[in-house]
Amino acid sequence: MKDKTNIPLLGLVKVTGYPVYFFYMRAKRYYLNPAKKALPKNCIIMSNHTSLLDFPMYLGLFYFKTVHWLMSEALFKHGKLFSWFLLSLGGIYVDRTQHNFDFVRDALQILDKGGKVGVFPQGRLPVNGRDFPYMPGITVLALQTNAPIIPVYTDGNYGFFKTAHVMVGEEIHIRDLTDQEKPDSFEIKRLTRVLEEKNLALKEELEKRLAKKK
Repeated sequence: MKDKTNIPLLGLVKVTGYPVYFFYMRAKRYYLNPAKKALPKNCIIMSNHTSLLDFPMYLGLFYFKTVHWLMSEALFKHGKLFSWFLLSLGGIYVDRTQHNFDFVRDALQILDKGGKVGVFPQGRLPVNGRDFPYMPGITVLALQTNAPIIPVYTDGNYGFFKTAHVMVGEEIHIRDLTDQEKPDSFEIKRLTRVLEEKNLALKEELEKRLAKKK
């Protein structure tokens, strides 16, 4: 699928939406390794999912970068105009109901051009405070593209007079985590769990740093 990102529109949304970001979704960024703050030219940003505000928060956090986030088919059921808007902001359509991996092809095209792709591996928001496990799409994408993964954790502390806290981890190269040239389903499941644990480790590190400030 051709990249339908509308850069002028994306820029306009970021500029006009910045006051909302600053006063309601402002985020403070922390780094696991402060010496490695710069994002690779092409990479997969892997984040936990706390609310629908995660996406606009990341628009503000990565203000000067274009990140193409994977978006579920559920978001595209709100009319053609809204679907066009999501694709114009760099969204990549993912149909979870068909269990296909067409999104890998679309993401690969973006990564091959030096772009950045964002993934919420849980695929859905928490229900009654319970987080969903990571889905294997993030692993398949990393294996197919060989792009480095940048794990990110956000505590989702959005609201007026609040500050969200975001912990950015170091690069993960999925091929370094397996000996299999063509990982089978069991290995993909294991790798997915490893990636989930990487993000959970970021959560623990963030909580430690915030606790020291109290």
